[in-house]
Amino acid sequence: MKILYHHRTRGEDAQGIHIRALCDAFRDLGHEVHMVAPLQRRAETSNAPLTAKADEGDTDARPTLKGVPIPFWFYELLSLTYNGPAFALLLWAVLRHRPAFIYERYSLFSFAGRLVAWLTRRPLVLEVNAPLSLELQTHGDLVLRGLAQRIEDWLCRSATRTIVVTQAMADIFAERGVPRTRLMVMPNGVDGARFNPQVDGCAVRERYVPADARVVGFVGWIRPWHGVDGLIHACTALAGAHPDLHLLIVGDGPAVPGLRKLVVDLKMDGRVHFTGPVERDAIPAHIAALDIAVQPDVTDYASPIKLFEYLALGRAVVAPDKPNIREVVRHDHSALLFPPRDWGALADRLDALLTDDAVRARLGRQAATLVEEGGYTWQANARHVIASVCPEDAGARGTA
Repeated sequence: MKILYHHRTRGEDAQGIHIRALCDAFRDLGHEVHMVAPLQRRAETSNAPLTAKADEGDTDARPTLKGVPIPFWFYELLSLTYNGPAFALLLWAVLRHRPAFIYERYSLFSFAGRLVAWLTRRPLVLEVNAPLSLELQTHGDLVLRGLAQRIEDWLCRSATRTIVVTQAMADIFAERGVPRTRLMVMPNGVDGARFNPQVDGCAVRERYVPADARVVGFVGWIRPWHGVDGLIHACTALAGAHPDLHLLIVGDGPAVPGLRKLVVDLKMDGRVHFTGPVERDAIPAHIAALDIAVQPDVTDYASPIKLFEYLALGRAVVAPDKPNIREVVRHDHSALLFPPRDWGALADRLDALLTDDAVRARLGRQAATLVEEGGYTWQANARHVIASVCPEDAGARGTA
């Protein structure tokens, strides 16, 4: 089967991982994927380190054009204008490749895929990783707010199938009038061949921490709202009781300079280690180097890829007690949960795991089992998509 994949991201950060992983999964199942990504490089060829600035949904960064900051209203006009070349390229790609369906990763003001799908009578699968009209109203400087939401809701209502990554996000769209029959909840996943409990993290540990260290860590592109500052404060509170505690912060991002200053101010610079940019292929070993992997905070509707990577590698996971997180893990079974942004409670959860090796090991085993039994893999997601559009062509797990 031929699939036409359309996106408008830079092919970097977690977004690029998602794009490349899902396309690889389609191909592993024997399907032919053709990418249309106007004005951007193709994500499936990228092995960029964890340094890239996200495109859509990077709400703490000003939009730029060739590295030059631009007003948000100008960015919105460019986004609307983008539909012109995107429509032409998509139409040409459909006529050339004749795909069974178009798969589009939703971007703000991007409706070219819907128009081409209607014109060529092709099914459209729309993947929505964030309700961007809401997210940018809350955290950004969205100017054309009403237009953004109207386009977003229209796309979600009119696509053949709209994929959302959490039930929490499905509820947002349902409240805005999108029929639930159009919505399919499909959490993010992980590549089980690369992320599994057999991955060895010893070399990474030797590089950053003493041999007898207990290592707590965070992995990802680091923004202020990720709560890594709270994780640093939690570890600082435990430093006296746990002299072997070290914190490993893997990756880069706009929050890092402030975090480095915080570490110095708290006199934790001997116990907190920043790796800087890390190649994607090295991420599994860095997670495997952790005794405890932490998701300090997350937006209320997100499905964080790092959570699935932590679980698949059999780490003891600590995460905020939010509905979208509880869709995946259960407290004291596959993770320990703490009240959101309660850094004292986070310290208590870390303390419990640092003082009880058996509990830490049990959580790790049950985390890895959860990924396998729950089908939280990219290949399972690819089957899920195929089954939702062409059920006769896939033996997939059931739709949500």
